[in-house]
Amino acid sequence: MKKSPYIIPKENAFSIISVICMAVCIALRIFYYAVKGFNAFEFLTLLFLPLLSAVIFIAVVLFWGRSHAAATSVSVALGVIFFIIKAFSFDSALHTALCIILYIAVLLIYSLTVFGIIPTKKLLYPLFGLPLLYHIFVEDMKLYVLAKPPVPFLEWLPEISVLLIMAGLLSVSAALKKDR
Repeated sequence: MKKSPYIIPKENAFSIISVICMAVCIALRIFYYAVKGFNAFEFLTLLFLPLLSAVIFIAVVLFWGRSHAAATSVSVALGVIFFIIKAFSFDSALHTALCIILYIAVLLIYSLTVFGIIPTKKLLYPLFGLPLLYHIFVEDMKLYVLAKPPVPFLEWLPEISVLLIMAGLLSVSAALKKDR
């Protein structure tokens, strides 16, 4: 794998936040699916795939962030596959198509950034921050916080885990430092 022009210092507060976000994401997904149960397809796509993505992400940040920061793009690619599969459950075909385009753009922009082809990491902030804010203040308010009848908290866990993935990616974007 090509060396990234960036490093991810594991001592950086944003690196630590990103690892915590991904670790809590793992815990929430395991807990949710342990309680709710799952079939083979759900296990592979809704549990195993995001867990593998998060474990790779955590390992890269903690052990190889100073030498192989670009390896986080493998984690992002697995996450994008997860999100694309998840998008097929959306009610609207237009919403599904737009989200798939967004997810592919996320993978391309993130990967091109960590490999140094895009010379700045500044695009990563709106790339991860805007969808995170949209989900928290628009989508999730409607679907969870203000829902009538109220949604049991257990049903919030998959969405909270998705928010943690976005927060983790936003945090690692802030942690990226140019390698000197």
